[in-house]
Amino acid sequence: MKRLPNGRRIIDGDGHVMEDIPSIWKYLPQEYVGRSFSDIRGRSPFPPIDHLHSANRHFTPRGAFANVGPDGWEGFLDEVGIESTVLYTSAGLSFGKIVSRDWAIELARAYNTWMYDTYLAKSQRFGAMGLIPLQDPKEAVVELRRVVVELGMCGAMLPSTGANMPHLGSEQFWPIYEEAARLGCALGIHGGAHEGMLMDDMSPYAPVNALGHPFGQMVNFAGIIFNGIFDKFPGVRVGFLEAGCAWLLTCMERFTRSWASHVQY
Repeated sequence: MKRLPNGRRIIDGDGHVMEDIPSIWKYLPQEYVGRSFSDIRGRSPFPPIDHLHSANRHFTPRGAFANVGPDGWEGFLDEVGIESTVLYTSAGLSFGKIVSRDWAIELARAYNTWMYDTYLAKSQRFGAMGLIPLQDPKEAVVELRRVVVELGMCGAMLPSTGANMPHLGSEQFWPIYEEAARLGCALGIHGGAHEGMLMDDMSPYAPVNALGHPFGQMVNFAGIIFNGIFDKFPGVRVGFLEAGCAWLLTCMERFTRSWASHVQY
């Protein structure tokens, strides 16, 4: 592996795997297999990410979005001089759109165990963020504890958008922050599913990607800040992924002005 001349280490904090979907199906309880329309059609147990990613042309670099597996990942890390990576889901960016609680619970467990067996157990250079079923916050706490304590993951990903999902500062999610603070793990908020953001008929796709990621982060950052999550759970660590950082300046300016001019009693 290449080393930086100053001896510093590079850690990739948001490395996306392209899942081996047939293998993940094998980790689901047998009574779930063949019970989904997507399974019957030979497709993913995850919902479609949205209608905006498909039915248009994308030109990507050769090899991009390839399922290279752990060996391919290690080769890539060596080639570019990265010491280790924290792996995130790709298909599971739509996880918040699952409306069946039992499906969300079982799929989260299946994905997390698959991730451990396929990547984390193979090399110490792999870390990972698990999936937890926000659809059932009590079960989300249980699964967060499992992925951190039993599987050695860095924490869990929280989708920035979802079906019937309130902002991430909502009181129903407070037990998750409490457990994350107790465990000392990380929570990574990640977008990707961009429906319902007033861009459902936007074309071409580029502005959907450009705006969708920061929109989701801004809404959830607002929910977290104005509901006092960092005050209630001072040990909690939250990251905001794949949206750049300029959105934070907008939040700082607008939040300050609006808090001063719209005082709530």
